[in-house]
Amino acid sequence: MDFFTKTFWLTFFGLLLIELASWLGFLIPPFNQAVFLVILAATAVLSLIKIEYGLYAALTELFLGSLGYLFFWEINGTKISIRLGIFLVIFGAGLLKILKEKKWPWPKNQLSYAFLFLALVFSLGLGRGISRNDFSNVFFDVNNWFYFLLLPVFLIAIKKESLKIIGQILLAVTSWLSLKTICLLFLFSQTWVQVGDKFYHWLRDSGFGEITYIQGSLFRIFSQSQIYILIGFILALGLILASNQIAKTQKKWFWLYLYLTSLTLIISQSRSFWLGGLAGLVILAYLVKTKLEVRFKKIAAIGALVVIIVASHLFTIQLITGNFSGNLISDRFKDLESQAAASSRLNQLEPLISNIGQSPFFGYGFGKELTYQSNDPRILQSHPGGQYTTYAFEWGYLDIILKIGILGLAAYLYLIGVVAYQILKKFRISNFEFRNYYVGLLAGLAGLLVVNIFSPYLNHPLGIGYLLLLASLASLDNA
Repeated sequence: MDFFTKTFWLTFFGLLLIELASWLGFLIPPFNQAVFLVILAATAVLSLIKIEYGLYAALTELFLGSLGYLFFWEINGTKISIRLGIFLVIFGAGLLKILKEKKWPWPKNQLSYAFLFLALVFSLGLGRGISRNDFSNVFFDVNNWFYFLLLPVFLIAIKKESLKIIGQILLAVTSWLSLKTICLLFLFSQTWVQVGDKFYHWLRDSGFGEITYIQGSLFRIFSQSQIYILIGFILALGLILASNQIAKTQKKWFWLYLYLTSLTLIISQSRSFWLGGLAGLVILAYLVKTKLEVRFKKIAAIGALVVIIVASHLFTIQLITGNFSGNLISDRFKDLESQAAASSRLNQLEPLISNIGQSPFFGYGFGKELTYQSNDPRILQSHPGGQYTTYAFEWGYLDIILKIGILGLAAYLYLIGVVAYQILKKFRISNFEFRNYYVGLLAGLAGLLVVNIFSPYLNHPLGIGYLLLLASLASLDNA
């Protein structure tokens, strides 16, 4: 299976144009609105021609857009993101296709029961939230979950032929995002751009992520969409381990991809990504050994090479920034209570656990607010005392339990377990040609599950979209 072909390069260079258009849209607001409408119109036309094209557009935006605001339409101070626009367009196109064919797609085997179970618990949490909590909080807390409504679109759009295209889109977007992250580190560390200037505000307004000054000339460049860099890294490493699926001419591109993505994950300085990556690699090694029967010697050799590459990144980052003091990785795990983000996250634990203990089974419903002591500088600007009340929490699983209880978490984990089980069943087919591809995707899921402990992804389109992708692949009969 070739990944670095026409689709990859068209996507990669198309993203350059998209980013330039987003920057121009920031400088010239009417241009932003014009591009917003053009993208939605193009997505609508392509979706009506072939629903797969619309889904490819949605996945491209999802892999790239973090919070989804590369483009937006503003009405009375409320921004409608390009992600929401694309969601509505392909949902409508999918619904038209379903009505026309008079055949409602539904996941096969246990997946249908798992989705119904989660939908039931979700509805219960929504009802409890509306009856108990502020409606505005409920709406903004629950709206990300509505990404699950794209399940029928995923089911009718994804076919065996889609796997190669989606793989190329994933690698292209994450390659671009990696280069963007590396370039941003260089630009900020060399003071070509600065925190607070127009370029910085474009990054923030477009929902890219966070640019945080650390010390000297070192910055943290973090984007929520870097979760797909983690998944792409694991997928690519799995394909290299099972190298019979990679043309020799493409191996050099895979190694370059591994170098760029692993460097980006270090630059992100995300402890969640690092721990998730470690878990994903352990699962990958296990699956490659047991399902693909790759020799342990090969796994160990390539694993050692990856460790060397990651270690070299510390020196690469020092060269990029000109900052040769300290150890970037070990410093992130030192004295967590003195770090604003880490201490704020730790301060959420006590109120979360205390309140969960009072309503553990069903939870409080969506929109439930708690107060904790925050040390985040941005929050301290508006809340000088640090006492911050919110319905959004960093601890992903605890957030789910607080809103929809242990029952809700059980329903969600049951769905994830069924998806993984159905994909694993495909390895029993002796001529199953995509087994190497699925090994990486499953290991990526393991990484996502660990990341969600510390950073909420399973209640966000970034995590839900990946789960829908795997669920639709699990439902395929011939792939």
